[in-house]
Amino acid sequence: MKKPTKIQRIATLLNGLQKRKISVREQAELDEWFHSLKVDPLEFKNWVEESGGEEQFSEKLFKRFNQKLAREQKTKRYFYYGIAASLLLMFSVAFLFQNDHAADSVQQTSNLAKNTTAPGGNRAILTIGNGEQLSLNDQPLGYVGNQAGTQIYKSASGKLVYNTNTNHSKPVYNTLATPRAGQYEVALPDGTRVWLNAESSLRYPTSFAGKYRKVELTGEAYFEVAHNRTMPFKVTTANQEITVLGTHFNIKGYKDEAIVSTTLLEGSVKVSNQLSGKTQLLAPGRQSTVARSSGEIEIHQVAVDQVMAWKNGYFIFENEDIQVIMKLISRWYDVDVTYKNAAQVRLGGTFSKSSDLAALLKSFELISNLKFDVKGRRVTVTD
Repeated sequence: MKKPTKIQRIATLLNGLQKRKISVREQAELDEWFHSLKVDPLEFKNWVEESGGEEQFSEKLFKRFNQKLAREQKTKRYFYYGIAASLLLMFSVAFLFQNDHAADSVQQTSNLAKNTTAPGGNRAILTIGNGEQLSLNDQPLGYVGNQAGTQIYKSASGKLVYNTNTNHSKPVYNTLATPRAGQYEVALPDGTRVWLNAESSLRYPTSFAGKYRKVELTGEAYFEVAHNRTMPFKVTTANQEITVLGTHFNIKGYKDEAIVSTTLLEGSVKVSNQLSGKTQLLAPGRQSTVARSSGEIEIHQVAVDQVMAWKNGYFIFENEDIQVIMKLISRWYDVDVTYKNAAQVRLGGTFSKSSDLAALLKSFELISNLKFDVKGRRVTVTD
């Protein structure tokens, strides 16, 4: 069998990436190629032209690509942002070649108002048993406090850690809450790890006692539950209850959204709803959606990497409604969004959560007819 050319190989890898069917080794191969482009602009030009693009267009894209890499070199702590931005450009090439009016929009991209709105980061408020609130952004590393015999620490990585050797019949409850533009990780007393997304909160005891380990969630969180066959772990969100022995899953249940979704990565999960009285078991790679109004439970196969993108530092959209996209953007950058004739637009692609707001919105303009106007903390979207 004839060995594929490098361009054919790159095209195959990009196709696999877009379809979410790419191995870790293949991803590494693609990343290495992206970085090699810094010293080989001709290879990029050839790839674009052999994919159907024009020389002038390839030069314009390569210039944008180089600017992204220059920013990556300047700010090394955002190393993977350069990779993700490169991914976006590749997606843009494939998308724009198939869409003539989109190609025109690249050349007519609006000039966003100069904006340095930074992305979100590790930000949270811890409310302890007596009602006192601690800003974890300002809290130094190390010992935070003692709650009914449980020691609380802030680790070197910024994670909140609970250490306890005893159980208490009357537990003290703490609440960890993230603001807009915030996320946080906590290690609960039983060893369970929880990552909270922006605008979310988790209420939990400082030690687990009784038949169950119970916590309450608002918003979105990813759980890696420590296994304990004798004490199942329960998560309540609105009228939904999740019961597990030890497994990995994601729950999204924001108050302003009509459904609560639970996605299972490994193990098994029982989803119950108090309104409908219905119960469903989830298998890995599947997602349950529960309607807040009726309690009806539906099960779907989902792309797990897309669901977990928020935790892994990315936004991944696949033909997603712009209003759904911008709701996520507003939570992560702490901005408000208004629209002018842009309600029906849909976008797709992979984007880094480490980029500043202006850079991300310019990327959106690259692959659509949309224009974004940023004034302070307000973004206006126009089609």
